[in-house]
Amino acid sequence: MWEKEYKENKCYWGLKPDPTLEKYINKIPKGKALDIGAGEGRNSLFLAKNGFKVEAIDKIPAGLKKIEKAAKKHNLSIKTTLCDVKNFKFKKGYSLIISTASIDFLKKSEIDAVLDKIKQSLKPKGFVFLSVFSTNDLSFKLIKERKIKEKEENTFYLPKLKTYRHFFAPKEIKEKFKDFDIILLKQREFLDTGHDKPNYRNIIELLARK
Repeated sequence: MWEKEYKENKCYWGLKPDPTLEKYINKIPKGKALDIGAGEGRNSLFLAKNGFKVEAIDKIPAGLKKIEKAAKKHNLSIKTTLCDVKNFKFKKGYSLIISTASIDFLKKSEIDAVLDKIKQSLKPKGFVFLSVFSTNDLSFKLIKERKIKEKEENTFYLPKLKTYRHFFAPKEIKEKFKDFDIILLKQREFLDTGHDKPNYRNIIELLARK
């Protein structure tokens, strides 16, 4: 889905890390970090620069090649793995696992399975950071208006993009991590200026400790 964009743009998603991750980075113990759906590596590079040993996974080769090039240039500890997260073999002992705008492209049942693996793979006191699109997002409203059939709860298949899209409600995230210490759970709107015409998007962010 993103191969063409990654090849044609110097950095499609920009170079700045997620602002919430940047704000809380000093509260997270250093160690192994997993970046799910790493894209072109804006968060992976930030984590590696802050002392984490990072594994960046994605199913788009072009993005991972950019990460490898940047890691080599700056002598950063980043391992890249080309795979779909559904097939990724999670290891134990991560200090931090992050996913920003990536698990949204799975069915709800697949997301539930991935989140269970995330929880099991974190070491005690390890952190998870998620940034996902909410049911208040413009895309969700447009899908509803077009009467696209739900495949699972708040999950739709978009033939033009050849992908699933799932939209989250805050209570869904809160329930999934009810056995964690939730540091942050908030819904926020931001102006997306990076894709076609500028428009407001709505996301949910979670930072939680095992």
